[in-house]
Amino acid sequence: MLLPDNEENAPQNRHFTRKSIFMAVMKKIAEDLEVTFTQFLNSDLLNKNWNYKAGPNRWSKKEIIGHLIDSAQINLQRFVRSTYTENFKVTYEKMEWVDAQHYVNADIQELLELWRLLNKQIVRVLENYPTDRLQIKCDTGKTSVSFQTVEFLAQDYVNHLNHHLKAIELE
Repeated sequence: MLLPDNEENAPQNRHFTRKSIFMAVMKKIAEDLEVTFTQFLNSDLLNKNWNYKAGPNRWSKKEIIGHLIDSAQINLQRFVRSTYTENFKVTYEKMEWVDAQHYVNADIQELLELWRLLNKQIVRVLENYPTDRLQIKCDTGKTSVSFQTVEFLAQDYVNHLNHHLKAIELE
């Protein structure tokens, strides 16, 4: 219900507008995420050489999916924890995590299913994100403090996903 547009209700109207904009932004990010991973999973995955490496110090396509699984796990934790706390630190050591989890030896179907399910959970969290948590931040810096808002982290997650999926498609 919209309040009458007068000076007395101006703060409530601004809050209502910010809340509506935030809800729309998070729903759009969640929608973009779902479209991105669904389109990729519906592409011609069987004809990919999942063990292909573009160079000696590069990840295989399978390891890239593993990296995206790690990214989904770390970001899901950031999104969930940001609903009830702020300024916490969650970092990710990508090379070490990919090596430690031996994605190169994993079944690609299992990896893709895990990745799909993690992303479905992220979509669910983002679609229902508490609107009053827009400005909550978490520290993503490894060697120095680097606070990021949930909205930034959600959009960055989708951008990161697109970057790596394009690399899989191109190679």
